[in-house]
Amino acid sequence: MASEQLVVVGGGVAGCSAALEAARLGLKVTLIDEHPQSLQAMSLDSPYFYGARLAAILDDASVISERVLGANDLLLECLDAGVEILTGACCWGNFVPGPNNVHLKNPQLGVADGERSWLIDYDRLILAPGSRDLVLSFPGWHLPGVLGANGASALLARYLAFSGSRMVVLGSGNIGLRTARLAIEKGVQVAAVVEVASEIRGDPALAAELSRAGVPFLLSHTVEQVVGEQEVRGIRVLQVDSSLQPVLSSAQEIACDTVCMAVGVVPNIELASVSGCRVAFDTTRGGWVPEVDEDFRTSIPSIYVVGDAAGTSEKMHVDPQIAAEQGKHAANAVAGRPGLSNEVKENRIGPSEENATLPAARAWLTALVAAGGMEVVVCQCEEVTRRELLDVSPPKYLGAGNMRSCGGLKALSLDGQSSQDLIKRLTRAGMGHCQGKRCRDQTIMLLAEATGTDLSRMVPGSYRVPVRPLPLTVMWAGEETEETRRTWPIWLHPVEEGAPGYASARAAESDRAKR
Repeated sequence: MASEQLVVVGGGVAGCSAALEAARLGLKVTLIDEHPQSLQAMSLDSPYFYGARLAAILDDASVISERVLGANDLLLECLDAGVEILTGACCWGNFVPGPNNVHLKNPQLGVADGERSWLIDYDRLILAPGSRDLVLSFPGWHLPGVLGANGASALLARYLAFSGSRMVVLGSGNIGLRTARLAIEKGVQVAAVVEVASEIRGDPALAAELSRAGVPFLLSHTVEQVVGEQEVRGIRVLQVDSSLQPVLSSAQEIACDTVCMAVGVVPNIELASVSGCRVAFDTTRGGWVPEVDEDFRTSIPSIYVVGDAAGTSEKMHVDPQIAAEQGKHAANAVAGRPGLSNEVKENRIGPSEENATLPAARAWLTALVAAGGMEVVVCQCEEVTRRELLDVSPPKYLGAGNMRSCGGLKALSLDGQSSQDLIKRLTRAGMGHCQGKRCRDQTIMLLAEATGTDLSRMVPGSYRVPVRPLPLTVMWAGEETEETRRTWPIWLHPVEEGAPGYASARAAESDRAKR
């Protein structure tokens, strides 16, 4: 058990800026960043959709550690400022005093590295875990070489271990344009940017820069399928009409070895959610996000959320200063100096800014379903197809293929139709090792579309500790103490000496000791 005054989770721009400002104000700060990740962790597509083709160099911990730390100037500034930094350590849970944790005197953060797990007591917590890739499915999306924009950016700029040479980017929002530019800077050829809308969604200046670099934009197009057997070797795309229906005669194949999904990103809210922070749907901030006040304080006064985790926007994808100012503002609030960073208020994500992520993702999903049909797998881990999801088919491991249909979604109550958790339990979509990061968002959009329910009225699936997939050898508490061994028969319901049952409890203890 360790004890800290302020813990910052996330080593991106928002997290490092918060840590630097807090250290400048005299606070004792610990910053935790899960990068560099082990190859095993990355293969589970957490926190990003890295895809299945990861370079062998990622298994060399010393080389990768040097690359990741060297690529993050802000993190090195934090180190110089006296911030205690834990890298390669993920936060798998957060526990605050309350009805379910009545024994806790202080909030505690669960942390784990490649060898062990431990708890950290803290006074204040700033969460800056960023965003995760919004992933949609199409035929062939399981092939090595299909990955998300966040995953691609991390491999290109942070790990310097990108194994592709020719990329097709799906999506022309700022996240897609930014990823395409980064790929070109790192020597990767961008064969095309494909967009389902009839116009480019992102920054015109950035799009013009890519056009000058020779990148073609295929507007009003969707994916028919990814081509390849063992890995990606191309992609087939189709034009779509004004109703997003595919024009079958328009198919064309583009040679590539990488397909990057840059349809959008959504806030990483797992830690905020398991902490008990109030979460609400806000389309202007990218979906389900923690409720925060003007100082980025959540409904739990000791917890703040900044950066993409507090809400994503098109503007933030190309202007990291917004996240930096949010981090500084939260640090000032923690130090009891709210208002010192008033300039952040001009950059806050508020109702005045329309976020394009969710409408764009829903348009993409409509076109992909029209082009690929209902037999496409929506959950890779549990191999659940779109049809099986909407038919509420039982999990395949039950061998229940000859059972009569339950009537699908329409047979459920209105509350059941809007509950992602209920559908997950009935079909296992979202119960795999990636913890739903590849299917969570498209699943709830499919359910909303099929039931005619507004996305804001859907009830998203809950998050559970641990919020990162961890080996049991890391999670276990270690060798039990002699005291635990001696008293284990009565630890749950201790029996005082002289009370009824005391003699039998001691006899059981003695018998175990003899065995």
